[in-house]
Amino acid sequence: MRDSKNQEKAIIVRKTGTDEYSLIKINNGDAYELEEKGIGDERSGTMVLRPIELVYLSIIGYRVMIDGNEAGVNELIREIKNPHALTVYLDMRKRGYFIKPVVNGPVDFLVWDKGKSPVNSSPRYMIKIVTEGLGIQVMELLNVLKYSESMGAQLVLALVSSEGVITYYKAFTFKPSKI
Repeated sequence: MRDSKNQEKAIIVRKTGTDEYSLIKINNGDAYELEEKGIGDERSGTMVLRPIELVYLSIIGYRVMIDGNEAGVNELIREIKNPHALTVYLDMRKRGYFIKPVVNGPVDFLVWDKGKSPVNSSPRYMIKIVTEGLGIQVMELLNVLKYSESMGAQLVLALVSSEGVITYYKAFTFKPSKI
């Protein structure tokens, strides 16, 4: 796909870990452009991207090159461990939210209000995916809720049905008023 200047947008990355890629180069763009969209994380002067972010970039028109080879959407999707995470990620992006995957954390995603940039604001929501039929243990739910509140964010449970339909529920603690 070509942008308005008739220049191809391509992103060149190198696989650096099981679930991450280091940005080498962006043709006709820069790393700050990705960061403003909530894509990637800077670590020790290098932009690190997750497979789910590469799928999104491919969908919106970037050619994705991994270790010198072009990767199509289907190939990139195979790198994602949780297909429900991709469903939630793409749905939130389609709704206009900036969303970042969380690796090895109690929640699955950080989400910013529409119009707020991850560069200069904190996430408003934290999403925890709950798969229909598997559910979530009450103690895990309470711990995740406590974590999100301690970070100043609203916990949102994304219930994904076996058909891939997502229903979002805002979770909150009940704090009785003082009499």
